[in-house]
Amino acid sequence: MSLLASRLRLASPTAKMDPCPCASHDSIAIVEKKADVLRAQVTDSRAEKVRWLVQSVVETHAQLLQLPHFRPGKAINHLLGNLVAVCSEIHDRDTVDKVISHPSVQAVLPSLRQICAQAESCLELHWAEQILAGAPQSPDEVLARLKTFPYYENYEDLTRLELCAILSATKTPPRRVAFIGSGPLPLTSLCLLQSLKRDALLARLAPAPSHPPHATNGSAAPEGHEADPLILNVDYDPSAIAASVTLSLALGEAGRGMEFVCAEATSPTGAARDLAEFDVVYMAALVGMSQADKEGIILPVVDRMRPGALLVVRSSWGLRTCLYPEVDLATEGLLPRLECCVVVHPYGQVVNSVIVARVRG
Repeated sequence: MSLLASRLRLASPTAKMDPCPCASHDSIAIVEKKADVLRAQVTDSRAEKVRWLVQSVVETHAQLLQLPHFRPGKAINHLLGNLVAVCSEIHDRDTVDKVISHPSVQAVLPSLRQICAQAESCLELHWAEQILAGAPQSPDEVLARLKTFPYYENYEDLTRLELCAILSATKTPPRRVAFIGSGPLPLTSLCLLQSLKRDALLARLAPAPSHPPHATNGSAAPEGHEADPLILNVDYDPSAIAASVTLSLALGEAGRGMEFVCAEATSPTGAARDLAEFDVVYMAALVGMSQADKEGIILPVVDRMRPGALLVVRSSWGLRTCLYPEVDLATEGLLPRLECCVVVHPYGQVVNSVIVARVRG
C-alpha cells in the first residue's frame, strides 16, 4: 500500500478509531463523585444547622422557665435578646420547616410564646413606670425619655411599614383607628397618631381645589374641616390602661387624640362606641396565642366593623413564629368576612409581619 493510500485510509470517515487513551471517562467519574460529596456536605451542614437551631430554642425555653419572674433584668434580657436574634435570622424554607416541625420545638412552642408575651408586657409596664418616675416633667422631657426605650426605633419602622400597607389598600389615610391589645406602652398608637397628624396638617395647608363659578353661585364655598386623627386604645388589663392613660396625659400635645377603654376585645360593648366608626382596626400580635384563639377574637371584632373598613393583624413568618404565632386570614371561617389585601413579611430588625384585610359587605 502506498503512503498516499495509507493517508487516505486514515482520513476515511469509515475508519475505525482506536479507543481514546486519555482518562476523560475517569475524570467525569471523579467530578460526579466530588459532586456527590459536596451534596452530602451541604446536607450535613443543613442538618447541623437544624440541630443547632432546635437546641438554641429548646435550651433557651428551659432557661427561661428557671427564672423567678419575667420582669426586665440581666438574665432575661440576655436570654430573650439571643432568642430574638436567632429567630430573626433568614434561612431557607426547608431549614425553617425542619426546625419548626421538630418534636422538641413543637413541645415548647405554646409555652415559649406565652413567656415571650408575658415578658413583653412586663417590659412595657416597667418602661412606662420608669419614664414617669421622679419629679414632674415637661411633655418634651417625657417624650425624650420615651424615645430611650430600647425598641422605639423598631416601633417607628413597624408603624411606617404598616401605614404603607394600609395606604396600598385605601386611597386616603385613616382618621379614626382602634387598636386592640394596646398594652401599657402604646408606642404603635403614638407613632401612628403623629404620622396621621402630619398628614392632616399637610392636607389643610394644601391649596383648596378650584370650583367652577356656577358651583358656588357667586359665593365662596365653605371650608371643610376634617376631624383630627383619633386612636382608641383597647386592652383588657386595667393596669395596662392606667399606665398608658397616665403616659398619654404626660405627653401633652403628643398624646392628644389618644383615647382609652378597658375591655375584652370580644365584648359587644367593649370599645365604648361602635367599631363601625373606625376606618382601621388593629389587632396586636399578643392578642390570641394560636390560630383558633385569633379567629375566635377576629370574628366578633369584624361583626362590629363597617363594610369596607380595614383590619390590620400582626403575624409572623419563618423562625419568628417561635416568638409570635403566625396568622392565616384565608381560612374557611374568615374568608367570607374578610378580603385579604396585603401581606408584608419584613426581613430586617422588624419582627412582626403585617396583614391588611378589608371587611366584606
